[in-house]
Amino acid sequence: MGKIFDLDSPVMRVLNRVADLMILNLVVLFFLIVPFTGGAALTGMHYVLLKMVRDEETYVVKGFWKSFKQNFKQATLLWILVMAVTAILGVDFLWIRSNVDVVPRIYVYVMFGVSLIIYMVAQYIFPLQSRFENPIKNTLKNSVMFAILGLPRTLGMAVVSFLPLLLLYFFDMQIIPILLLFGVTAPAYLQALMYNGLFKRFEPKVEEEQKPQIDEEEDEELQAAIKRLQEARDKK
Repeated sequence: MGKIFDLDSPVMRVLNRVADLMILNLVVLFFLIVPFTGGAALTGMHYVLLKMVRDEETYVVKGFWKSFKQNFKQATLLWILVMAVTAILGVDFLWIRSNVDVVPRIYVYVMFGVSLIIYMVAQYIFPLQSRFENPIKNTLKNSVMFAILGLPRTLGMAVVSFLPLLLLYFFDMQIIPILLLFGVTAPAYLQALMYNGLFKRFEPKVEEEQKPQIDEEEDEELQAAIKRLQEARDKK
């Protein structure tokens, strides 16, 4: 019986993970309510969740805050862009609804298709921002690339993101307390399980590309230091 409650037991690990997701969810919800901080909050959340998925030791709030501060400017610009596109699509669908009798059906299908593609691409924006250092333009391009390369899991990520809405639909207001504790981080954790393998395919390549450059710089510095020592010895 005592082994069940050991810190390293599977039960305690699960309970610790649940507690971490709950704490992180409350922190993220707070910053989602605050104007213009949603992007940085989602970036910080995915930074922590990816470490959880990889069983890397991290402090939830400390890790979140670290990524939040480091990515605040760029993540906020991405957030404003995402909100702007969402608003445009929302207005367009409201216009379609109010003019349903005159709008060609093909236009409705095209709008649904475009919206679905944009939504699937958006699933990768903040996870990529949390893991890779790139300009905004490259982050958006990489989001499109990852959405295509990981198409089966991209669909899964999109479906998982709708779980809170489905629970709210079937259980009505009774599910609100659960959503307040896990409504953001639980689906995002499942998403992290899906995109983790895809991210790993590209991380070694980044390290290999950077390594030769670092080695050359160190070699140049070493040669310069040797040359200075030789010059100093000749002067003596």
